[in-house]
Amino acid sequence: MISVYIKNPNPMKKDILSFTMLYSLVILFSSFVVSNNALGIPKSTIDKDKEGPVICFIQLNDGTIKHYNSLKLVTGILKTPHLLADNSIIINSKDIIAYQNDKHYAVSSKKLISSKSGLIASETLPGFAILIVNGKLNVYCRKYYNGSTAVDEYFIQNGQEGPIIAYSKDLLKNMLKEDAKALEYFSSATKESTKSKRLLQTVEMYNSTQLMTKN
Repeated sequence: MISVYIKNPNPMKKDILSFTMLYSLVILFSSFVVSNNALGIPKSTIDKDKEGPVICFIQLNDGTIKHYNSLKLVTGILKTPHLLADNSIIINSKDIIAYQNDKHYAVSSKKLISSKSGLIASETLPGFAILIVNGKLNVYCRKYYNGSTAVDEYFIQNGQEGPIIAYSKDLLKNMLKEDAKALEYFSSATKESTKSKRLLQTVEMYNSTQLMTKN
């Protein structure tokens, strides 16, 4: 706490000075909050039903955030997949660790823990995973080539700052241990063909329960 001493102040001047100092502190604090929120990774997927423009940005390897009016994925024959910002600025995947456009939020393989290779560009940059479920548990998905076809690889993240780890049954069960209902639902799956659907439904159930508990 900072104390300010003014010798023999005029009452009116004292009130004006106190108001000015308080107002300055409020402005300073507000600026701090806005700047920190602006630099954070978004905590929600894009909701197409919400009004207002989507904030497009990239996050460079050093963590720096750059905003743009538009951000498009460019692919094609004899073209190295890349992002095109504001219809003129080329952004290569090696230079960023995450981006947000009007379709999705995606993170680079640099932020993913996985042993898979054979990465392809489908919907996003090669090796990038798209955020498809958001909440206390986040689920990401990316495409990779398994030698014969393109398949989905899922990742789970506990919280917004946790590591993004390749999905496995044991990993998810460990994350669900505080929610008996979600854990029971997930454990009831018996067919491998239902893996992705059961994973997403289980995480949605878990996130809904956690949200209600929090409120």
